[in-house]
Amino acid sequence: MDVPKDELLDAIYLSPKFEFALAVASMPEGAAHIDDKKHTIEFENPQLFDQEKVVYIYEFDSEAIPPENLKYVDEQQYAVINMPELRPNRITIHKAEEIMRFYELKNLGHSEAKFETRILK
Repeated sequence: MDVPKDELLDAIYLSPKFEFALAVASMPEGAAHIDDKKHTIEFENPQLFDQEKVVYIYEFDSEAIPPENLKYVDEQQYAVINMPELRPNRITIHKAEEIMRFYELKNLGHSEAKFETRILK
């Protein structure tokens, strides 16, 4: 799978869409193709997907990031560049299997999943 050049920056990537952020954080090693219109994901290495993987979603106040430090990548994501530190407003804990709420995993079998969100302060 090819990865666009803008997705290989030495940067922190943010997404305005929770489901996209959860999908990216839940991915196994290797590339993946996320089709947001069809709500599907295809992993390069589906055998490495761990449904039990703990995933942290960090929420930030976008107003606190100077515009010159934001680089538009695509509709799903922005890259934060040249900032030594970002402090999240909130952190939530999830399991990787929660992406099945939002996306069909094309090259992976489906399973029954229980979902739980925890909030860290």
